[in-house]
Amino acid sequence: SPPPLLPSSPHPSQGASLAARARATAFFPLPGKPPRASRVMSEDEARRKLQKPRVGLGQATKVVRELYGVAADVGASKRLESYDDANFYIREAKRDDGHPPREFVCKYMNGVETGKKGLLEAQNAMLVHLAKAGFKVPTPQPLKSSSLSSSSSSSPPFYGIVDATDKEQQGVRHAVRLFTWVSGRLLCDAILTPEVLERCGEYLGRLNCSLDSFDQGAKLKREHLWDLQYFELVEKPQFAKALEGDEPKQLLLAESMKRYRGNVLPLAKAGKLRTGLIHGDFNDANIVMDVDGEKVGGAIDFGDSNFSWKVNDPAIALGYIIIAITKADSKKMKGFNLNPPAEAMESFVKGFTKCYELNADEKKVLLDLAACRVATSATIGWYSASLDPSDPYLKFHAEPAWKALKVLLSM
Repeated sequence: SPPPLLPSSPHPSQGASLAARARATAFFPLPGKPPRASRVMSEDEARRKLQKPRVGLGQATKVVRELYGVAADVGASKRLESYDDANFYIREAKRDDGHPPREFVCKYMNGVETGKKGLLEAQNAMLVHLAKAGFKVPTPQPLKSSSLSSSSSSSPPFYGIVDATDKEQQGVRHAVRLFTWVSGRLLCDAILTPEVLERCGEYLGRLNCSLDSFDQGAKLKREHLWDLQYFELVEKPQFAKALEGDEPKQLLLAESMKRYRGNVLPLAKAGKLRTGLIHGDFNDANIVMDVDGEKVGGAIDFGDSNFSWKVNDPAIALGYIIIAITKADSKKMKGFNLNPPAEAMESFVKGFTKCYELNADEKKVLLDLAACRVATSATIGWYSASLDPSDPYLKFHAEPAWKALKVLLSM
């Protein structure tokens, strides 16, 4: 079933003050001219906050009907949580043909990603590839009229472009996509056991095998702040500013960076870390279980898919598993003994390597990269929350992430 209804206005407190703060913290140049990728990604992260879609459920259902020909049951449709975009659960209205109403996810893309046509088309092609391989993933739906699409390729048009309706976002445009709904129970709502985590690892391993067979993977190569290849960017002033006055958090980030530079980068520069297409965000809120919470039924949210180090995918998953373990109470965990974090990681890696073997060098940095992802989530979460303290989703992973990072660095 869909998640509980969130407020229909995505950011009721976002006004001139937020826009001014976001612009003021958008980019603090370092002494000398930083690399272009560093500047662009820093500016993009700030722009994502300003260009996050400000759209309500009513407008979303109207656009879905116009672009995709799907009439929504507004009373049964809901707004979903999202980081930089605006997502909606759309339940189709009663059909005249007697078939049950279909379920979808409508995704309004932020203004930054909307401008990357090649990226959006490659993401859609990847999801179609995975669906054909038998994976239960959000599958993009074609527009009812190709004339409404901005797609320049010969493939079916899977997204349209609409203008922002908020007065403060004049000139901003949003890509709108419609995906099939992946039904089931999210891992974050299920009981964590070693067996469940092993199955999650095995699923991600099989998913990576299929991603390796996708012939357009290189088109998803991009300069992306959440890609661990660019972890050093979390030290940039606009992000570090959010940690000012909090020495414990600053020390945790510094230790993560020390291990990244000392252990990870030398192997990467020596070509020891394989590259390829990854999911990029395989966490407990993106893993869909069956109704009993025992078997993996599918995966969602491929927005961070990227051409990166292959070891990043299991590392990212492990980081979020430790977050889940450290914040879970005894009712949410079963079957663990004296050291749940270590046992959880061992179970997941066991499952992953059944289907996708890691080489010796990748195994050496798995834990370090897991810590780097948690440090990124915590730091960027804190930065985002400083721009909009009223949005609880921004600290959903950030608050427990600092505790999890401390656990990871002690292992």
